[in-house]
Amino acid sequence: MATCPECGTKTKEDDKFCGSCGASLTTKTDKQSIEKRHYRERDVCFEGERRTDYTGLVSFGIFLLIVGIIFVANPNLVTDFRVWVEEMTNRETFLKPPLGLINSATLFFGLIGVSNFFVAGVRFITYKRMRRVLGGVLSGVAFVVFSYLLHLYGSGVLRGLMVLAIEVVVVGLLVILYSIMRFLFRK
Repeated sequence: MATCPECGTKTKEDDKFCGSCGASLTTKTDKQSIEKRHYRERDVCFEGERRTDYTGLVSFGIFLLIVGIIFVANPNLVTDFRVWVEEMTNRETFLKPPLGLINSATLFFGLIGVSNFFVAGVRFITYKRMRRVLGGVLSGVAFVVFSYLLHLYGSGVLRGLMVLAIEVVVVGLLVILYSIMRFLFRK
């Protein structure tokens, strides 16, 4: 089997393009230049070596920790959710969630946002690259903003549809910012 010179994915001998990244496989390159290339996003390239980025595993551990914190902060979370759903089913209309559920969601999304900042910092310190750091920081911003909007919803300052509308605008702006920054700082 051949290997794609751009991303390192295994390809068939008669393929003209890489099925993973779309790079042309018809141009011949020497083995030295192939080894020095960067691999897929999930991997980090160190002078031609392929090493897995374990910060994803750290992220999953932090996520489990956050879920545990949410259940400790609101031990009645499942019961509150069940009662809220039953009440909506009986009335056949959407009802505002109980304050305990809103506060739990506010805490959850806030902690997820902060954890995104933390993992982005770990990635930057560990690998000394901006690779995937920008996405982590901007998604952290989106989660923290959503957490704040949920807090305002629970306080009665905003209505539910306004929370969603503002979050859509924020995410749209962050996607545009991400695209511009990736274009300006590409390697």
